[in-house]
Amino acid sequence: MSQCPVIDIAQREIWARRATTASIVIAATLIAIKAVGWFMTDSVSLLSSMIDSMLDVGTSVINFMAVRSAWRPADHDHRFGHGKAEPLAGLFQSAFMIGAAILVLAEAGSRLAEPQP
Repeated sequence: MSQCPVIDIAQREIWARRATTASIVIAATLIAIKAVGWFMTDSVSLLSSMIDSMLDVGTSVINFMAVRSAWRPADHDHRFGHGKAEPLAGLFQSAFMIGAAILVLAEAGSRLAEPQP
């Protein structure tokens, strides 16, 4: 039976940083593409998708910072390390999601009140 190769902590940190950086770049690229489409069509569905991508960038940036912080070793202020940064990132992500939902609902409500072709 073959075993999985062992990855040391430094390699895990490198891969975690690469993954979070890639998620930021990809989400930012999607925002640019969707913004062009929205400006050309004025489509609410493209707008909501673009806002979702903005949410993705925000959460990706928070994840990047949380992962970077969580890998720091314990110090005199944080005896057990910085691992709590990741749950705090989840709290901020929830706030982003609520904000995005409010923006989409407001735009959809305005379109219901004043329909547009």
